[in-house]
Formats: sequence, C-alpha cells, structure tokens
Amino acid sequence: MDSLAQIKDVVQQFAEAANAALKLDVEIFDREARIAGTGKARALVGRPILKDGVINRFVFGTDVQQKKIIVNNPGLEAACKPCRMKGTCYYKKAVYAVIEFEERIIGVIGVVAENKEQSDLIEYNNYAMLDFVDKIANLISSKVKENQMMKQLETDAKFMNMVIDNINKGVIVLDKKYKIVNINNYLIQKIKRNKNELLGAYIEDIFPALQLNKEHQNEYQEIVYNIQNQNIYLLCNLKSIVVKEELLGSICLVEDYKDTTQMAYATASKQNDITLKDIIGEDPKFVKFKEKVRIVSSNESTVLLIGETGTGKELFARAIHCESQRKDHPFIAINCGAIPETLLESELFGYEKGAFTGASNMGKHGKFFMANKGTLFLDEIDTMPLYLQPKLLRAIERREIERIGGVKSIPIDVRIVAATNARLLDMVQNKQFREDLYHRLNVITLFIPPLRERGNDVLVLADYFIKKYAKRFNKTILGLSQEVKNIFMSYEWKGNVRELQNTIEYAINMEKEQYITEDNLPFQFREIKVENVVKTLKEIEELSIKKALDRFGWTEAGRIKAAEYLGISRATVYRKIRKLHLGGMEI
Repeated sequence: MDSLAQIKDVVQQFAEAANAALKLDVEIFDREARIAGTGKARALVGRPILKDGVINRFVFGTDVQQKKIIVNNPGLEAACKPCRMKGTCYYKKAVYAVIEFEERIIGVIGVVAENKEQSDLIEYNNYAMLDFVDKIANLISSKVKENQMMKQLETDAKFMNMVIDNINKGVIVLDKKYKIVNINNYLIQKIKRNKNELLGAYIEDIFPALQLNKEHQNEYQEIVYNIQNQNIYLLCNLKSIVVKEELLGSICLVEDYKDTTQMAYATASKQNDITLKDIIGEDPKFVKFKEKVRIVSSNESTVLLIGETGTGKELFARAIHCESQRKDHPFIAINCGAIPETLLESELFGYEKGAFTGASNMGKHGKFFMANKGTLFLDEIDTMPLYLQPKLLRAIERREIERIGGVKSIPIDVRIVAATNARLLDMVQNKQFREDLYHRLNVITLFIPPLRERGNDVLVLADYFIKKYAKRFNKTILGLSQEVKNIFMSYEWKGNVRELQNTIEYAINMEKEQYITEDNLPFQFREIKVENVVKTLKEIEELSIKKALDRFGWTEAGRIKAAEYLGISRATVYRKIRKLHLGGMEI
C-alpha cells in the first residue's frame, strides 16, 4: 500500500520545512483527506477534501487531470465556481503540484497565501514556487518508495523467519565472522538453549568441533552435542553466502542424525508395509495362527518366530510391526547369518570415528540406533557368534548400547523380533547358544506352520502366484491342471512358500498352454507320480514322528506332546528317534 497516511509524520516534517523556507503555509492531501499542514491548514488535518473543490476535480480525476495548478484568485476564478466555498475561501493565492508514485497520483502538495504579503510573494515567484513545490513532491514520493521498500523488507523477513521456523531441521544464519545472526526454533528446542543467549555468539562456541575452513564447506560433518550428560548426534552442513563474488556470510543447516535416518527408514518401511491381511492363507489352523500374531502385535514383548526356511518369517515380522503402535517408526531388518562375524558387531551397534583401521571418519550408527522407537528384526538369530551374544543380551535387557570404541551408553527404545529355523534349545544344550539370551528371546514363541500342514493353502497360494506372474510376463495362464494339483497336494514343500513361488514363476515362463502341466514343472517334480506313490511302513512311521516333533518341538516338552498326539508313550517316541536316527539326534 502506498498511502501518504503511512508516513504522515514524515510528510508533516516536509510541510514544516517548506513553511520555514518559504514563509508560506503548506498543505498536503492524499485522495481522502488533508494529512499535513502548517498555519490554518494544520488545524484542518484529518478532514476529508471537498468533493467539489479544485483539488478533487482537477487533480484526482473528476474533471481533466492536471499535475500542476496555480490558483490566482481562490473562490473567484471560473474553476472555483462549483465549489461550495466560492466567494468565502480564505486563501488569497495557491500553487499545487501532484505527488506521484509509480506513475500514479497519490497526493497533492501546495503552498498557500493567507495575506497580501504572502500573495505578492507567490505572484512574483509563481514558477519558482511551482518548481520548489514539485521538488518537495518528488522528495515525498521517494519517502513513500523507501517506506514501501522497508515494509516489503519487513514482510520478507517475517516470511523468511516463518519459513525457517517451520523447517524440520536446524538453520543458523552467520555473518562474515561466523557470528550467529539468526537461528530457528527447531534448533533452539533441539539443543535446549535460549535464543537471546545464542544471537551474537560465535558458532564455534556452540559447536566447537565444527570445521569452518573452506575444504569442509558443503559437506556433512557429524557433531556430538551434550545435553544434561546425554549425547545427541547432529549433522551440520556449512554453506557460504556469496553475492557478486563478495562473501556476505554463511548458513549452517543442522539435522538430528537419528531423526533423519529414522525418517528415511520409516519411509522405506512404509513402501514395504505388510499387514496380516496381506499374508494369504485360508487353512483354519493358519487363520488361527494369524489371529495369535495379531494379539501379540499389540503388545511390546519380544517375539521369537520359529519356522522352516521359506515360511515367511520376515513377512510375519513386518506384519507384527505394522499391526503395532510402532508402525509409524522404522522397521529395521538384519540377517545375522548373511554378515561376516567381524562386521556384525559394527552393523548392530555402530562404531566411533577412528575405532579401528578403515573406520569412517564420521563413525557409524548401528541397526539398534536406526531402529529407535521402531522394531528390529534379527533373522537367523541362531548364527549370532557366541562372543557377541552377551552384548546383545545387555542391549535388550538394559535398553542401551555402546558403539565400538565408545565410552558412553546410548539409550534405545526398540522392540525385538527374532527368527530362526534351528532348534535353539538344542543349541543351548550343546553350548552353541547362550541360555540367558535364549530365555530373553523366548518370551513369546510363535511356530509358523509349514506349507505341507496348511491343506488347500498350497492351491490358494498357487492361484495367487499364477495371477501375479501371468500379469508380469503378459501371459494368459488360467490355473493348474488337475495332474499338477495332485502333485502339489502330495509334495512335501521343504522350501515352503518360497519354493512354491519359484515353482510357479518357472512354470509360467515355460508354459504355452492355458493351464500349467507337469511337463513344465521344475526337475524335482518330474519323478513324482501321485497315483503310484507307495511308502513303506517305516517311511510312514518316520514321517509321522518327524512331523509331530516339528510341530510340537524337539524339546522334552515337545516330545511329550508329540507322544500324546500320536497316541504312543514317551518312551516309544525316544526309542523310535534312536532307532530311526531322526534328525541325527542322540538321546
């Protein structure tokens, strides 16, 4: 807005300066009213201008616009005829010039004579007066522009401060000497300091470890900041502000390492969200198992998933996370068996910079740190090296970790879901797994049913995978032939759902007809002829005992339950295990 009223104090000063220089009264109008004046005109400040007066008609456009006006006989001239003050005007003579801003008339300034002496002064200096008034008008116009620029700067500054304060990372604005000029609310709250205390301080007094030299600019530096004996890890990125090759200052962007990595992992986790509804299965036992998983998901207890390879242990781990109150936080998975022993500790717990040869200069945060407030999935937990198990136990029990080379504990809030396809209790008895860690993990144990025990789910899943891969490979495959259905229902599926999925993918690639036939199954199915399958009693007996033990567990308690289920004595189960050499076990 370019109203003269916004700078009325400045306008009044101009009026008084002109009055002192000319010994004439001065009045200044905007489109609405008289906003400044001297002498009698000052008493009229604030009053609206006359709608039928010369100023309103000839300057603001009611009649033909004029930018300079000389009124020699106010109240008597023809131009004054429509004015209600005609014949009673107390001015003897007047000179007016418009005040323009951006090619628009925003006001008028005039000098007026109230007596003969002032009238003569104007009469003998008409054009000089007009030129002087025009210059004052230009000065006022420049002040309007200056005021507008200042207001725009204030608006821009407020807008920038609002933007900076709503950025979900720290922002520090520095001058040439690295003094803090501005700092946003995010960082003030993060480091728990007072803004007035920080403004004007040198940044190296706040972050002593921050490297300010040019070679470290535009790269991330990790800063450890201590708050009430608790370390927070910050990532700082210092950028120079250069305008026309002149360094004006710097801006330092600060991120909470934990928040940043967790957001990245949480976003990635969302893309791989798996709920129990996404896990396909209609078998009553499997549906009952999924309901048990749903109940467990709502709590915070540690879960141990036990299942054969390919049964979907990670799927259930993700489902537990997605059904829990931690679903908006990271789900971090690590396969303990896929990482060399020498690297597993650093992957889990992280390390300080310089902790060992080849360590990153910034150090590294481990999976526990990344999973804070979320879920950490430890797959193939049975492969965890013995020397590392006490440290894992301490992390789970005390909810804190120490990075390699570190001396301070880092608090964590993580739910543990572990998984294995091994018999952990047997490993405990054989001194291959720590008993205390086993009991810490074995809070809620869930046995995932193998595919061969899920009845028609084999065909249900096969149909799902057929639709998936037929669409992917742009083929028209309607289903399985009856012969293949019979084969699938009798097959043991040692690789479980993963083996079924791979089988369907292979068959879709090879099949040219609308239904998958035996000829287009992988090689392991070629020998199977369902109608001719005859097993010996020993094979049937061995298979029944093994299935019962797989279901109820190979532990002492599991063997008792298996005996009850099979309708034989516990001693018989032990004898058969020994006689049939099941699982290579010794009793």
